[in-house]
Amino acid sequence: MPQERTLLYTGREFEVEHVHSHGHGHEWSEPYVMASQRVIFPISRAMLDVRFGRNTWLVDGLTAISFGDAAVYQLRPGAHAERRSVVVSRDHLVFGHSEPAFCFLSPKSLYRVHAAQQQLRSGSGDASSIASLVGELRSTRRLAPLTGPVASVRRLLAETADRHAELSLHEIADAVSRSPFHMARSFRKQTGLSLHQYRQHLRLAAALERLVDGDRDLAGIAHDLGYCSQSHLGAVFKQEVGVTLGEARRTLGPGARI
Repeated sequence: MPQERTLLYTGREFEVEHVHSHGHGHEWSEPYVMASQRVIFPISRAMLDVRFGRNTWLVDGLTAISFGDAAVYQLRPGAHAERRSVVVSRDHLVFGHSEPAFCFLSPKSLYRVHAAQQQLRSGSGDASSIASLVGELRSTRRLAPLTGPVASVRRLLAETADRHAELSLHEIADAVSRSPFHMARSFRKQTGLSLHQYRQHLRLAAALERLVDGDRDLAGIAHDLGYCSQSHLGAVFKQEVGVTLGEARRTLGPGARI
């Protein structure tokens, strides 16, 4: 995938880059070989599939990846072909093994990734926030490769999370030919989140992305993401992210200084 890379920080232990990837088509890429230990934090809702060995992972706007030295992998772009990430490269193992690790990030952690990137872009701080986020991944639940209905549901929810009208549990279950009860139970077992929590987190990730892109219309964001009002989105945002929508807009918007 063609990439535009912007160096945000370089130090003795690691480098931090903003990477903007442009995917074309839906075919698997040629194999890549990872040159160094890397942690990739999502800052957009774009999806892609990552193949390592015989397994494939669905990576969305909630999924962070840790790659080891010399990891050989392939990529396949998803619905939103343009993907933005914060990439941390370092010389020593993060997790203590060479195989990739895939982890869900909470909305609060996603906000911290965005804020840390903005801090580095503005030159108003060091990379301690990024270092803290990398360290926390060691204790974050790792995702197993997903196959079958749960993978299909994750893909469906990621593709529809930023639409005004949300799918019901019955519609989701029907789309993968499962009963609502069985689908809900399997999804929680494999991901650690309920369907509602997962969709909520995806929507908050979309809201964060729009704030970073300079969207200042909070009521419009709430409407587009399917919330009944700005105050409804604001309440959910404050509970899950830890700051108000207004605070996030001031912190993450273009030209903001922390």
